[in-house]
Amino acid sequence: MGAMLFTQTLLVFWLSKNGFGFSELILYYTCCFLFSLIAILYFPKKNINVKKAIFFGILCSALGVLVLVKIFSPVQLYLSAIFGALNILFFWVPFNTMYFKYSSEEKRGLNSGILFLINPIIGITLQPLAGIIAEKFSFETMFLIGMVMYLIPLFLVKIIPNFNLDLNIKNELHNLKFNWTTFFQGMASRVNYTLVPIYTLFFIKTPMGFGNFFGYLSLITVIAAIFNGHISDKMKNRKYFFYLFLSLTALSFLLLAFSSSPYYWGIFAGISGLCFSLTNPFWFTYNLDHYREIGVEKTIILREVFLDIGYTVSLLVVLVVYYFTFSTKISLMIISILCCFMPVVSYLQGAYQNHHA
Repeated sequence: MGAMLFTQTLLVFWLSKNGFGFSELILYYTCCFLFSLIAILYFPKKNINVKKAIFFGILCSALGVLVLVKIFSPVQLYLSAIFGALNILFFWVPFNTMYFKYSSEEKRGLNSGILFLINPIIGITLQPLAGIIAEKFSFETMFLIGMVMYLIPLFLVKIIPNFNLDLNIKNELHNLKFNWTTFFQGMASRVNYTLVPIYTLFFIKTPMGFGNFFGYLSLITVIAAIFNGHISDKMKNRKYFFYLFLSLTALSFLLLAFSSSPYYWGIFAGISGLCFSLTNPFWFTYNLDHYREIGVEKTIILREVFLDIGYTVSLLVVLVVYYFTFSTKISLMIISILCCFMPVVSYLQGAYQNHHA
């Protein structure tokens, strides 16, 4: 995870530096998640070995960055998007499955909090460090160090549990209702994880400033993750926390569109990052509880399908609005308004309504 975070923190900054504009960056990430959805639905035809899958997934993550170190053609963006999609399928799906398969079912809230705590803890130091190296030395040096860092997880794959994973969820998709709650999580995730970095380009103009900014957001996420993972298990009723944090997340996104300076962008991005981070583990726990009857393995894959749909739709909305208005601010405002439907949709679907454990 550290290698991924280190190399990808400044990726949008690097692409922008190489002449890719707002619409091209949005299209790049749209393609990544669309390819991921297609891969999950159509690529797997049989069981996969988790150790081999995770090894290949890490390799795809490295290649996704490597193909962008020297940019000669826009085609490289789409090649990187394909590698990114394969990373989701072969790393994140097996990794998340393994994590919850071998963790305590009674402490899923805490375990979800811990899972979302790992990246931010690493990011507090690695993200500012990436910015410092890129600015003081070069982006090429930063990417080279990142490639070396990828050797560590590739080596550590041999110590993880070994089991086979059936990625085919055709029956589940036919028999279960559309998961609107997770779909909207996907939409909100792209505001937090994709749109915030891209819009930050309008306010922060140096690699060091960019890295420091995301180190600051990581610190906020750490504070949020420690708080809510413990609270949700201690109180034994996640419903109240889920809807409170969900509503705050939706409202906080609206603030982003009204940022007019680096100062206000930093404040509002921090608020939205905090609110989103408080909600994030509850979504994961919701899926594990909601799909309890089909097991952890199918749940994680099914969750990724609905997330990818939400990812793709949200970015397409931004792209379409920008195409017709030529306004990045209106694009962000529209997707933020759509995210305000999250609490309502989740309530209508019954998320946590009968949950008391």
